[in-house]
Amino acid sequence: MNKTILMVDDEPANIALLGALLAPEGYTLIKAKNGEEALKYLADNVPDLILLDIMMPGISGFTVLAEIRKNERTKIVPVILLTSLTDREDRIKGIDAGADDYISKPFDKAEFVFKVRTQMGLSVLRRQINEKEKLISVMELMLEGAAVTDYNFNIQQMNNTAVELLGIKDPHGNFADFLLEKHGHVIERETEKGEFIIGRPETTSRPPLFLSVEYRKVAQPNGEKGTYVFIFRDVTEEHTRKRMKVDFLSLISHKLRTPLTVISGYSKMLGAFAPDEKLKDMVEAIIRNSGIMENLIKRILYFVEIENTSRIGSLNPLNLREITDRFALLYKKPCELITDVESVNVKYWQATAAEELIGNAFKFNDKEKLVLNVQVDADGLTVEDNGPGIPAAEYEKVFETFYQISKNSSGNTAGVGLGLSIVKRLTESVNREVKLEPSRSGGLKVVIGKKSTEINP
Repeated sequence: MNKTILMVDDEPANIALLGALLAPEGYTLIKAKNGEEALKYLADNVPDLILLDIMMPGISGFTVLAEIRKNERTKIVPVILLTSLTDREDRIKGIDAGADDYISKPFDKAEFVFKVRTQMGLSVLRRQINEKEKLISVMELMLEGAAVTDYNFNIQQMNNTAVELLGIKDPHGNFADFLLEKHGHVIERETEKGEFIIGRPETTSRPPLFLSVEYRKVAQPNGEKGTYVFIFRDVTEEHTRKRMKVDFLSLISHKLRTPLTVISGYSKMLGAFAPDEKLKDMVEAIIRNSGIMENLIKRILYFVEIENTSRIGSLNPLNLREITDRFALLYKKPCELITDVESVNVKYWQATAAEELIGNAFKFNDKEKLVLNVQVDADGLTVEDNGPGIPAAEYEKVFETFYQISKNSSGNTAGVGLGLSIVKRLTESVNREVKLEPSRSGGLKVVIGKKSTEINP
C-alpha cells in the first residue's frame, strides 16, 4: 500500500514544488491550502507523514501542530515543518511543540527527499510501538492470563497474570518448549485453535493449580504466517469439583457392581433348579432387571471414562451383532440389523456411543420387531431405528443430563436420561457433533460426524 503524505501550505507554487519532488517516490499526496483544511482532513484520516508550513494566514502551523499532537489518532504521525524562518528560537519552538524535523525554504532537493524517507521509516516503527503499547495496556487490564506468540511460538508479549499463573521464568522464550518441558503437552504449529488443561501438583508449600489454556491462530493482513493468542484461566476449583464427582461416581459404581454380581449369579443358579414355571418367571425377572441395573452402572462409568481423554481415542472392538443379540435377550425384542460391517475396530468413543444408541433403540421401541440400521466410518456413526421417534421440540432437551420424556409410546419409561447425554459429551470431547433427524421408517436417526468448521482431530 502506498504511503500517504499530507502537504499543508498556503502557496500553490510551494505545493506544486513539493509534489514534483515527491512524485518519483511513489507516495500518495494530499493537498491542504490552509490549517483549517488540514484539520478537517485529519478529523477522518491518518496520513503517514505531514509536511506543514508554519507561516499561514488564519490558523498558524504551530496551532495545527498542537492540535495534531492532542489528537489520540494523529499524535504519533511524524511532522516536518516547512519554514522560511531562520531564527534559531523559532526552530526550537517548533521542535518543542512536537515537530520531528524542519526544512528551510528554499528546499534543497537531496536534503528534502532524505528527510522525508527517514521520517517515513520512523513512522512505521512508531505505529508498531504504539500498537504494541496498546496491546500491553489491554493485556494488563485483563483478569485472565494472556500471551501472544509468533508463528513458531516464541513469546512476544505476556501479561503479569499469565507469568504468575504459569510460574514462567522467561516470558520471552519459546512457549511450546515450556509446555513440553514443564507439562508434557505438545502443540502443533499448523493447529488453528485448541483448548487443554495443565496442572501443577500440590507440594508442602503450595496448593495444586489447574489452568485452562485456550489458544487461537490469528492471520496477519500482510500475508505473514500469523501469530497465536493464548488465554489462561484458573480452573482449580472447577476441576477439583469435577474430579470429586468423577471419583464419587466411580466408587459408587464399583461398590454397586459387587452385590449385583452376586444377585445375578445366584439368580441364574436358582433359575436352573426352579421347581415350577411361576418361580422360574420370577427368577428371570430378577436376572433381566439385574441386567438393566448393570447397564445403568456401565453408563455411569462411561461418564468417568469421558474424563480420561487418552482412553477416548484408543481403539476398541465393536461387534454390532453381539450388542444387538445381548439387548434383544435383555428386552425380549427381536431385531433386524442392517449394517455394512458387523464387527470392526473403532475408537472408544464410537464403540461407547454405538452401544448407548442401540440400547436406547431397544428400550423405547414400540414395534413387534426392532429394525436397526447402523453405519460406522472413520469420522462418525449413524444409528437409525423404526421406533416412536422423538418430537422435534425435544431434540435439544434430550441431550441434557437426566432429562426424560415423561412417557413414550412404547409404554416404557425413559430410564434416568443418561444415554443421549453421554453420546453428546463423547462427541464433543473429540470435536464431533451429534444431530437428530426423523427416520424414514418413522423412528429416530442419530447422526454423528465432523463439525463443518473443524479440522480433523
